[in-house]
Amino acid sequence: MNKLKILIKYILFLITNFLAKQNRQIENNTLLLIRLDAIGDYVLFRNYIEVLKHSAKYKDCKITLVGNIAWKSIAQEFESELIDKFIWIERAKFEKNPFYRYEKLKEIVRSGYEVVLNPTYSRSFFADDSIVKIVNAKEKIGSIGDLSNIKKWQKNMSDKYYTKLIPAKDNIMFEFYRHREFFESLLDEKFDLQKPLIKLEPKKLDFILPKDYAILFIGASASFRKWDIQNFVKVGEFLKENYGYDIVLCGAPSDKEDAKEFKKYTKYDYIDLVGKTSLVDLLHVIYNGNLMISNETSAPHFAIALEMTNVFVIYNGNHYGRFTPYPKEICSSYHPIYHSQIEKDLDNYKKLSNSYGFRSSLDISEIGIEEVKNKIYKEILICD
Repeated sequence: MNKLKILIKYILFLITNFLAKQNRQIENNTLLLIRLDAIGDYVLFRNYIEVLKHSAKYKDCKITLVGNIAWKSIAQEFESELIDKFIWIERAKFEKNPFYRYEKLKEIVRSGYEVVLNPTYSRSFFADDSIVKIVNAKEKIGSIGDLSNIKKWQKNMSDKYYTKLIPAKDNIMFEFYRHREFFESLLDEKFDLQKPLIKLEPKKLDFILPKDYAILFIGASASFRKWDIQNFVKVGEFLKENYGYDIVLCGAPSDKEDAKEFKKYTKYDYIDLVGKTSLVDLLHVIYNGNLMISNETSAPHFAIALEMTNVFVIYNGNHYGRFTPYPKEICSSYHPIYHSQIEKDLDNYKKLSNSYGFRSSLDISEIGIEEVKNKIYKEILICD
C-alpha cells in the first residue's frame, strides 16, 4: 500500500511538473539557492550565504533563495542584503497538495538561471530534488548526499538531475562542518568561518523582560523530542530557588496547551511568551537571557549563534553527531543531558554516531529531573 501511495504521488507530481512549464530563457549572472529544511538547520547554514555571495566565483550573481517559510522572518531580517529575491514554500503543503505545488513551481520556473545550487546533504526526492529537476539552468549543483531522507531508487534517479554532485565524506559530521565541506569544494577555496553567528541590532520589544532570567523552551518539532512539561516546572522551580532566576517560558503557538499545563503546576510567577513572539523577538529574548533549558530543537541553535552561555539541552540522541552535541571548538557552553544509553558510551563517538546519527528511538521521558539538576549545578559551578 505504501509503495502504491508513493507511485500515485510521483505521478501527480510529474503532472504538476509538466504543467508548470519552465522558462527557456536563462538570465545571465543568476543563481537559484534551494534550502527547504527546518529552522535549526537554517541557523547552521545561513552564514555560508555570505561566503557564497562574496566568493570570486559567484560575487556577480543575483541570488534567488527558495526557502522554508518557517524561517522567513529571520532570513528577511538578516539576509536581505545578500539575497535579491525570496520565494517561500510551506514544505509540508508543497509535498502533499498538488495545487499548491503547481502554483509554487510556476513561481520558481518563471526565470531560468545560470546556476541552481542545492547544498542540502540529506536531499529529498519530492522537495529540493524535484525543484532542481524542473528549473531551467546551465548548471545544477548539489551534494552527493546520503539516504536518510531519500530511498535508493529515488536517489539513483535524482542524481541525474544534477550536472555536478559535490563529494562528501560518508562519516557522520556536525552539520556546520558539512556545509563547510560543501562550500570549500564548490568554491575551491578555504575560508575562516569558525562557528554559526547571529548579530543583532538593538530592538524595542513589546514586553518587559526581567533583569536576570532563565529561558525554558518547551517546544520541539516532534513529540518524541519533548520532555514532560511537569519536569520543566520542577527544573524552573530549582532555578528560581537556587539561583534566583526569574523564569521566561518560550515555545511556538503549537505549544500553548503545554503552556497551560505549566501554569497549572507551577507555584511561582513567571513570564509566558509561548506563541507570543516573532522569531526575531525570540532572538532578543534569548540574547538577553542568562541560561536556557530546552528540548533539542531550533532554540539552542539560536542560543549558540547568539553566544549565550549555559545552554542545557535535554536530548534523546536523535541525529547524534549531526546537530548535537556541538563540537567544543565551536562552543563550550552547550551542555546536553543525555539518555543513559548514550551517557554510558560518551567516549565512543563512532558507536554513538553510527547508532543515532539518523534517528533515535530512545525515550526522552527516561531522562530524570535529578540528572538535569546535577548537570546545571556542575556546569554553573565550573563557570563561576
